Order: sequence, then C-alpha cells, then structure tokens
Amino acid sequence: MEMSDKMVKWKWKIIRGVAVLAVFIVLLSLRLGFFNHSPQGHEPALPDPAIRPAETWMNVYQNRHKIGLVHRKFRQFENGYFQTEETISISIKTMGISQTLHIVTETDLKPDMSLSSFHFELNSGPFSFTARGFVAGDSIIIYSGTPHAEGKTVLPVKEIPHLSGNIYEAAFRENMDVDQFRQLSILDPSSFSARKISVWRHPDEVIIIMGRPVMTHKFCGDFMGANHCAWLSKDGEILKETGLLGLSMEKVSFAEAQKGNLADPLTDWSQIASIPSNVIIADPSRLKQIRVRIDGKEQAFLNLAGGRQSFQANILTVTSENVHLPSERFSPSDEEKQKFLQATPLAPSDHPEIMAQAMQIVSVSDSPQVKTRKIVAWVYKNITKIPVVSIPNALEVLRLKQGDCNEHAVLTAALLRAAGVPAQIETGLVYLNGRFYYHAWNSAFTDRWMTADAVFNQIPADVTHIRLAGGEHGGELDLLGVVGRIKLEVLSTSYD
Repeated sequence: MEMSDKMVKWKWKIIRGVAVLAVFIVLLSLRLGFFNHSPQGHEPALPDPAIRPAETWMNVYQNRHKIGLVHRKFRQFENGYFQTEETISISIKTMGISQTLHIVTETDLKPDMSLSSFHFELNSGPFSFTARGFVAGDSIIIYSGTPHAEGKTVLPVKEIPHLSGNIYEAAFRENMDVDQFRQLSILDPSSFSARKISVWRHPDEVIIIMGRPVMTHKFCGDFMGANHCAWLSKDGEILKETGLLGLSMEKVSFAEAQKGNLADPLTDWSQIASIPSNVIIADPSRLKQIRVRIDGKEQAFLNLAGGRQSFQANILTVTSENVHLPSERFSPSDEEKQKFLQATPLAPSDHPEIMAQAMQIVSVSDSPQVKTRKIVAWVYKNITKIPVVSIPNALEVLRLKQGDCNEHAVLTAALLRAAGVPAQIETGLVYLNGRFYYHAWNSAFTDRWMTADAVFNQIPADVTHIRLAGGEHGGELDLLGVVGRIKLEVLSTSYD
C-alpha cells in the first residue's frame, strides 16, 4: 500500500533532522574557541593586543549570498585583563522555513589570555539556550540550559584553558611554520567535553578584503572530519573564514555591514544535506530488513554496528526488532542501565516538571513496554511539529510543546528516564519520498533495546532509520564528517 500524498506532505514538514544542528554546533564550537595551554617548552608569539582593532564587522554568506552579520569587540583594561564580546545574527532556511538566530558570546580573560569567565546566549524564535561558566581551581563550573532552568556541570581541567575568539587565532599565537600542524583541544558546547581539532598552517595568500589586496596567514582545520579555513592579517585578526555547506564570513566596513536586512537564504540546508535514494520505497513502515552500501564516510566517528544494525565491508544491514518474540539479546548490567537513566543538562529527567508529566502519562504499575508506548504516543500527539534551529532542551520543549525531531527525541528520552525506562537518543538518516534526510529518534530498554520514533509514533522505528551516531553527550557532532559527503546505495529490501 503506497503512502498517501497527505502523509508524505505531513512527514516532509517535520523531518529536518540534525544536519542544521550539527553545522550550527561546529560553528558555535569555533566561536567559543576553548583551548588548552600551548605545548610545554614552546612559547607562543602573541600579537600585540594594543594594535588589534577594538571593533570589527563581518558579513556571513552562504554561497556568496549574505545571510548573517558578526559584530566583534575586543577590550584591554589597565590591570591587564581582557574582555571580548561577539554578536551574531544569521538567517537559516530549513524545510522551506526561514529562521533568524541571535547569538551572543561574552568573555573575561586573564592577563595571559586564559579563561576567567564566559557567557553564551542563543535565541531562535521562542527557543533560547544559555551557557555561562567560570574557572574555579582545577575545574570550570558551567551552568547551561534555558534561562530560568539551568543545569550545573563541573568540568575538570588539567590546565586552565585559553579562550580566544577562534581556533585560528590560537594557532596564530603558536607561531606555526608553513605546512606544520597541531592538535588543539576544543570544548564541545553540547556536552562540555574536550575534543581534538587538527590545524594546519598553509602558505600565505593574498586575498581581497574591503576592496584592497591583503597578505594573509592561512590556516585550515579538520574537526570531526569537517574542514574549515581562515585567513588572518599580520596582526592576527581574522579577515575571512569558510566552512560547511557553502558558509563563509568576511570582514567588511561598518557601512557595508549595515547595508540592507538579512536576506532570505536561497539554499535550504535540509535539502542540500539530504541524500538521494537509488530506489523508491513505497511503504517503509512495512519493511523488515534493508541492506545499504555506505561510502564517503569517516568510519572512526560513526556508530554503525550494534543492536539491530550489522556492518561489514561497507554493507549495512538493518533488521527490524520483533516486539512479540522473547529477547535473546545481551541484557545490559544494572550499571549500564543506570547510565541511561541519568539526567543530563539537555534532558533533565529529574526536574519536577518532567517527572510530573511522566507520572501523568504512565502508571507506576505499567510495564516498561507499556510506559514506552504511552510516552511515545503522548509526545507524538502533543508536540506540534515545526522546524527548529536551536539546541534542544527537554524542559523547554515540554513548556513550548513544539519542535522537530530533535525536540521530540530529547523530550522522549527525558520522560522515559523519569518513568524509570533507560533511554538513548540516536541520530542518523531516515527515508522519505525518494531521499534520506538527517533525523533523530530514540532507543528504550524494556526487556531489550527497542527503537522508537515519537515523530512517526513508531515502535519499533522502521528500518530506514539508519543510525550513524548517538545524539546526546555531543554524539551528533560525529555526523560532521559525513554531512554533504556520505553516499548510500540501497542494495535490497525485504518485507518478509
């Protein structure tokens, strides 16, 4: 039975997936720019802060079409401390809907330019996210979440990190030689854990900035398989950057920065990040198994094997779980189950509002299977399905009752954990109308791990849900190495 046109249009409106979020987070990571001290025994060549411009403007482009504006401030005090402020406004289109993001990052830096404190705020329509922190001894104390419901994270550090405006400013201070590369530590803002980024110094280049040629130092980085480049002046000021999906930034004059309003993006990120299918699947919900060849990926970062997925020699097989048969799979230990019951900053399952809502949906006497079915059905019915470009927080989703797959997945995880059901978030691809789109869903442990999609109200999720990574604790960043590069070939489908 073919999917109705109405159902296709309904699904089309709500599958935005994590591609936009992944791209946004990597840009956010680069903007925050947390770094460890320089390698021991190497003294960095710092530019003189006195000659660094106190205020700069940059236009943000997507394929040379202006979609955003960056305003940076840099200030030095008499006691040697520094203060920076960066304001970003950027218009993004996903699933045909344009949204404007407003991002503000403020930092206080010590005389050696190491971190003292920071404050970050993101606003996207009704959704908002804040993160603020300060150094305390050998840790960074971080508060994150919605403005009025922050969660606390204590991040141990061996050394007090530096906070520059960008990784390439840090590389510039390292005084790297041409063709030399370094690995730097960068803070993943979605999980507040350190990740590595490799930065290369390229030969110097002359580029045109504000109508005149400028000799620049060029640096390029590889972060989770995603490439990004920047061109810096002789004083270490960033003049130009290029990144994923045609994104770039370039220094402009104040007058040029103020010209016109932010343009409606010409490119829809969800469309350009999606992958065409070589076959048409009439009814994915009836499939029992799918075999797919995967190419153009960074295997080291992906979670392709395990659970209902098997992966060998670039061939991925996804077999649907049978909810009616006894489970023969390995049961996780109590310690492992406890891990997936814990509250996290973005899925605060121990918050009174989350716990109260979970208890309204389920009964104490319900089995884990019944609890999972009730919670998935409740989220499916009560969360309005609209595209959102933000960092999803379960408490905010519960209050606003709207969002796309990311919001559905994080709220489902929080409610399941509050009801005593271990739950995970999975991210990857799902088939729709001839293409595979980036998507997020859940896996819950009842008497086995069982996939569940609250966007489609599916338990288990159909087998065109191809897990590539986890979607919590920064797992969605693992997709950065494949967005725009991964290729799929459906080899076979089975309805038996």
